Amino acid sequence: MSSQYQDPMLAGQYLAGQYQDAAAPNDAYPVAAAGVHGQPGHRTASTSSYLELGKLGATVGLCGAAAANLHRAQNKQISGTEAVLDSLRTSVAAGLATAAAGYMANQFRSPTTSLAATLIAGTAIMYFLNTETRSRPQGDD
Repeated sequence: MSSQYQDPMLAGQYLAGQYQDAAAPNDAYPVAAAGVHGQPGHRTASTSSYLELGKLGATVGLCGAAAANLHRAQNKQISGTEAVLDSLRTSVAAGLATAAAGYMANQFRSPTTSLAATLIAGTAIMYFLNTETRSRPQGDD
């Protein structure tokens, strides 16, 4: 490998054909990519990145919900079918929340603002997707 590549990650990406930019092949570091509104260095993620985030969120959500629902099913609080359905619903909600939070985080350059946007977006989506239908109290008829 040539000594022009100081960063082994960049060198590996270049050699694997994954690294593409307008810089000459002898440049050791890439030119900052233009992002939203042409701001240098602000990277935009592709749709596939958000799908990957969604899949990760769905997987983590499914594992957490399944573990909690397994305890509830063992304690006879819910049936096995209810446990599976609730776990799947929570998995979908977690996947959507994770993808949306990732998208929101990518819209800001400041790490603090990005973190705040991530937490707000994820919490809001989970809140609205997990709103349960509450039955009205029955009055004396």
